[in-house]
Amino acid sequence: MAPFSLPADTAFPADKAAILPAPLPTPSHGAGGSFSIACSTRINAPPSKCLDIVRSPADYPSWNPFCRLVKIDSQPPSTTSSPDQFHLGTVFTFDVHFNTSPDSKPSTKSQERVSILEDIVDPTSKKVIGHRIGWIQIGPQPDWMLKCERIQEFIEVEGADGKVTTEYRNWETFYGLLAVVVKLAAGEGVRKGFEGWMGGLKRKAEGGN
Repeated sequence: MAPFSLPADTAFPADKAAILPAPLPTPSHGAGGSFSIACSTRINAPPSKCLDIVRSPADYPSWNPFCRLVKIDSQPPSTTSSPDQFHLGTVFTFDVHFNTSPDSKPSTKSQERVSILEDIVDPTSKKVIGHRIGWIQIGPQPDWMLKCERIQEFIEVEGADGKVTTEYRNWETFYGLLAVVVKLAAGEGVRKGFEGWMGGLKRKAEGGN
């Protein structure tokens, strides 16, 4: 199977989140989605540091206004170290805040499973240039009604001062008959949540609060 990659000309909203005019494919579900929400930004920190932050849910309350509380429900049998981190196959539950103000209450809960955790390899040089992590929602409805996958990529970019920085790209694609209902009912909440997640991750990775 060929490694997953988006078309080279794929454009992401810069420093903001938006509902895209056309849905993006995901590694697990492929093309054919109903809609995607995406965002991107430059982070002045290495890709490995950014990935470590996202893989460490115990620290989410310190930086993540969208999903402040995460409960790890189960780890894959192959997990022999770092049981408090996300691994391929980790099942977990988010408290999701569509209202990202500090005193807001959770809007809903969402159970997810880590569906992909891999290096991004340049097809020409064969060098590792970044990392990718993604998760899919688990139920409660059958996949033909609604399914989704969220992908985050951390790609190495040389900064103006020669230091390694990260091009952060994030998108979630929704599929199924109920996707249009989700777009109308929760699309704006997810969009704002992605902006809060992205801004918090950037501040955390760059050494801020």
